[in-house]
Amino acid sequence: MKGKYIVSSALIIAGTAILGYGAITANQSQINLGIAGIFLGLIVLTFKTSEYVKREALDNLASPYIKTLQELVKDLALEGRAVYIPPYENLPNGGTFIPLHEEFDLDLARLDEETVFLTNVSNERQMGLKIRPLGLELLKKYEEHLEYSLEDTNYKEVESASSSVLRVLDLAKGVYIDEEDGKFRIVVNTVNREICRKNIDYCDQVACPICSSILLSLAKATGELIMADKFSITEHGIEIEAKRLGGVGNWM
Repeated sequence: MKGKYIVSSALIIAGTAILGYGAITANQSQINLGIAGIFLGLIVLTFKTSEYVKREALDNLASPYIKTLQELVKDLALEGRAVYIPPYENLPNGGTFIPLHEEFDLDLARLDEETVFLTNVSNERQMGLKIRPLGLELLKKYEEHLEYSLEDTNYKEVESASSSVLRVLDLAKGVYIDEEDGKFRIVVNTVNREICRKNIDYCDQVACPICSSILLSLAKATGELIMADKFSITEHGIEIEAKRLGGVGNWM
């Protein structure tokens, strides 16, 4: 950001000086050169930095989809927090399930790639919405970085891979994960917190691709369902409280 102003100022000052000298000496070439310098300086001043462009692009790409899902969750009156499901036979890429009620039961045998609204069940507590994980493509990037699958690894592998990839993509400055008594504390030092501030009240049901990718990665690494309990904005970044809900076999 500072570099932009330095370059712009230098071009404008140099252009003004050349323009003034050209006017004094009646040299049309120098006058034209001076005008060009001032014009370039003004153009540089209007440039958006690459950092800003990346943040804007993420907002423009992710926000409409997140907003649509938020409206869908609201219209369906879904009360439960999102559950991140590891890959298994019915869902090779895993999934995200938002229960109808906070107190829920889930029969993974009834889910598959085609299921969206789970309503054909005998117990209302098993009803909910199954969506394709927003962070699936980022999870694939983590595994490309590691050069192996996250399956049957641990949360430290998720921390290392996500932190490295998100830093390279300029989406976060780092990721910290800790676990105690089956509960995770995740801190994501995101680059663009404006998106977070706008959506923080809905993140426990519809998280952005960044946080979703980390929670989905934890599900895959542990082989267990992971529930996102709470999202908050702290001085360190976005803090997520999540917990293990047991393996796929416990929910069949």
